[in-house]
Amino acid sequence: MKVSLPWGDTALHLDVPDSWQVMYPQPIGKGDRKKKNELSIVKSSLKKPSDSTPLHKKKLKKKKAVIIVDDNTRPTPAHKFFHLILDELKASGVLLKDIVALPGLGIHTAMTEQQMADKVGAKNLKSITWENHDAFNPDCNHYFGTTQRGTPVYLNKHLADADIIVLVGLIEPHLWAGFGGGLKNILPGVASAETIGRHHEIIAEPPYRFNRVGVKPEENSFRLDLEEIQGMIEADIFCVNVVLDHNNEIIESFTGDPVSCHRAGVQYMNDTMGLEMDVKVDGIITNSYPMDFNFKQSMKCVGNVLPALKPKGTVMGFLRAEHGLDDIPLPEDSKPLWLVKSILRLLGPARVMWFLEKVKKGLNVEEKFLIYYSMQLIREYELYFHVPSLSEEEIEKLGFFVNYTNPQDVIDQAVKKLPINARVAVFPQGGATYPLMGNQVR
Repeated sequence: MKVSLPWGDTALHLDVPDSWQVMYPQPIGKGDRKKKNELSIVKSSLKKPSDSTPLHKKKLKKKKAVIIVDDNTRPTPAHKFFHLILDELKASGVLLKDIVALPGLGIHTAMTEQQMADKVGAKNLKSITWENHDAFNPDCNHYFGTTQRGTPVYLNKHLADADIIVLVGLIEPHLWAGFGGGLKNILPGVASAETIGRHHEIIAEPPYRFNRVGVKPEENSFRLDLEEIQGMIEADIFCVNVVLDHNNEIIESFTGDPVSCHRAGVQYMNDTMGLEMDVKVDGIITNSYPMDFNFKQSMKCVGNVLPALKPKGTVMGFLRAEHGLDDIPLPEDSKPLWLVKSILRLLGPARVMWFLEKVKKGLNVEEKFLIYYSMQLIREYELYFHVPSLSEEEIEKLGFFVNYTNPQDVIDQAVKKLPINARVAVFPQGGATYPLMGNQVR
C-alpha cells in the first residue's frame, strides 16, 4: 500500500504493509471553505467585530496605539492586510507617529528590520515606529499584577501607557494553549522571561497534560491563565486573528474582543481543520506540512495528532524543518535514549519535571519546557522520525527520537514494533490539522 505526503515542491512516497488498517481522518466539514478573496475576508471581519466597536469607530484622537504582531516563526501573512489596520486606526483619530509595532517574540530571537518588513509590509513599516520586545531586560517590562494561578505578570512597558492594543495573529493548533491566537500575542508574546517561565509551569502541574492540542479553551488552565491579563491592562484590546489553509492563504478572519473572537475562531477551526475520529490508533504517520519553517514548528505535526494515539503507541514523523534547529539551543550532551526512556517510564508522568530539574540545572525557560515536553514524549511513545535538515550530532544531542536518513526506514522500523494488523492514522497536513476524538466533535 502506498502513502504519499506533501514535501516542498514534491512528495514523499512510502510503502506501508497491506495488513495495516490505514485510515485518513476527515474534516467534520461544517465550516465554509469556499474560496474567497483574502483581503475582503479581513475587511469584512473588521466591519463586524465580536463584542467590540469597530476600530475605525473608536474615539482615539491623538491616542497611543500598540500593535503586537506574531513573529517570523509563525506564517501569519500580516503584510497582506496590515494596511487595513493602519487605515482603521487613522480613521479613529490615531496619528501614525503614535503607533508602535512590536513582534510577539516571547524569548525568541530578535527580528531584523528586513524580517519585520517581510512580516507587515515594507511600506507599512516605514510609516510607523517599531522595536523588538526584550523579555530579559527588566527596564523594558512593567508589572501589571499576578494571576489567580500565581503568574507574576510583567509585560512590555509600552502596554502600560497604550490607549489601544491591537493583536495580529493566527489561530492554529498549539501544544499547550490548545490553540494559538487571542491574548497569547501578549502572554507569552511580549511578556518577561520570568512571567513566561512561571506561566509555563502550568503544563507540569496535575493532571500533567503536557500536550493540550484541541483542548477547549474553557477547560485549559494554560489558556485561562494567560487570558486573565485582559483584566489587568487598562488599554482597550482589539484582536485580528486569521485562519490559514494548507497553502498559507487566509480562509477566515475573526476580530474584536480577544476572548470572544478567539472562541469563534476555535469553533471555526474545529469545523474546518478538526478531523473526526472515534477510536485511538496504534500508530500515526504525520507530516509537518505546512509548518515547515524550522524544527520547533515542524514538531507541531507530532503534538497536533497525539490525541489520536494510544498510550505506548508509535509515531512515524516526517519533519521538513527547512531552517533546521534555528534558535533552539542544544544541550551539551545527552544520555542514551533507551536509558532515559527506562528511567522516565519508571518514574511516571508526575515526576518528570522533578527528574529534569535534578539532571539539567541552569536551563532557560525555552530549554526547560522543550526538554520537559520531549521527556514526556520519550516516556509515553515510540518516536521514529525523518528530519533531513538536522545533522547526526544535532539529533544525538536532542536525544528524544530515532532518526532515519531514508524516509522508508521510518516505516520499516515501525513495522517491527506494531501489530501485524495495526490500526494506523495518516495526517498528510499534520502541521495544521488535528483529531477531534469522540465527544470533542460536539
